[in-house]
Amino acid sequence: MIIEMFLAALIGGAIGVAELVARYRDKPVAALLSPGGLLFALVNTGASVVALIAVTAAGWRFGLPYTMPPIAVLVVHVIAAGLGSAALLRMSFAPAQTSSPGTGPIALLNGILRIADGELERKRALSRLSHNDLADLSFERDHAALAELCCHLLREFDLAEAQRLGGLAAELSARDDLTDADKLDCWGLELTRLVGERALRQAARRLRDRPHEEPDAAEDERLAPVAAEPDQPAEPASVPPPRPPLGKTSRLAPHANGRIERKSFSDV
Repeated sequence: MIIEMFLAALIGGAIGVAELVARYRDKPVAALLSPGGLLFALVNTGASVVALIAVTAAGWRFGLPYTMPPIAVLVVHVIAAGLGSAALLRMSFAPAQTSSPGTGPIALLNGILRIADGELERKRALSRLSHNDLADLSFERDHAALAELCCHLLREFDLAEAQRLGGLAAELSARDDLTDADKLDCWGLELTRLVGERALRQAARRLRDRPHEEPDAAEDERLAPVAAEPDQPAEPASVPPPRPPLGKTSRLAPHANGRIERKSFSDV
């Protein structure tokens, strides 16, 4: 029974660890070793063990015939306990036709994840502000190139992340109460959440080592404003002679056979 409990706990813990790593891609180890991360993994492993005990005590065979060997039944119990407990913990109940978040076992996991979020955010901010990795860079000049480098480091980039970065860039560009250095720090902290500090440091170093292109002198001369020439006296435009007034044609005119016919409808 001890081996079965260990295997069930391993399945449930692996699901919790995978969820933490996917959530905190920049610092997965720090997320796992944080109190919130350890509590999250402990809840998942404990639920798997409790599910295995319940399944074994109830004697469920999940449709297996009695001719199957006992080891097969134990394997089914372990798999069902590990996967079933993870599914039960993530269940949510909500009233129909409502946009409010549901309640249920998932509320417990969401609360633990919020604790882990707060701890990781404080550690990330302290580590980011303790040293200046973006020295000699400018937000107005380098924020787009820095974001492109960091985003292309990822194999798969979510569209929601791109929209969030674009909205943040527009918001920071429109802020007049922040200096360029403040905007760069905020931008760097957001990119740190996406790719991590080491990747951001390498991207900033690559941008810093690149020579900035300076405008060519010939290009400056070509784009220089041309001096305005003195105005020449304009020649009088030739005015066409006035046209002679046209005689007004009568609506009615005598016809050759003595009948009158309509000539024009313009002056009816």
